[in-house]
Amino acid sequence: MNETTQAKIKAVNALLEKAEPESISYNDYSDQSGYKPQYVMDSMNVELFGNWGFEEIETHTVTNDKGGQLAVAKVQVWLKDIEFRPMAWGQSRVTKGDLGDAKKGAQTDAIKKALSYFSVGRRAYLGLLEGKKK
Repeated sequence: MNETTQAKIKAVNALLEKAEPESISYNDYSDQSGYKPQYVMDSMNVELFGNWGFEEIETHTVTNDKGGQLAVAKVQVWLKDIEFRPMAWGQSRVTKGDLGDAKKGAQTDAIKKALSYFSVGRRAYLGLLEGKKK
């Protein structure tokens, strides 16, 4: 990764951190904190508009071991001029029968995970976010 891209990724992370605690979400189900998808997308667009993107590779629904439904998505992200295009899986529970919202949640979960290969949102993956604790 060239120095310009590294600087932009650092700036993305600075935007996410500056927006804390508003940029942080807490998942009661998994007991984990992370960045809200809109903050990640907005920060990427501020620093890399037109120079990053994603492609949804696959999406489907599965039934978990408790009988609930999950939307599952696989995406690939890209940064301009970088050959490495990581893929990641994401998931989201189907609640109140809203499959569309669950698919969107699975897609954004996968995007955030794939962007983590470039260290986007690194504070979340290092467990440094001050989210709700039980």
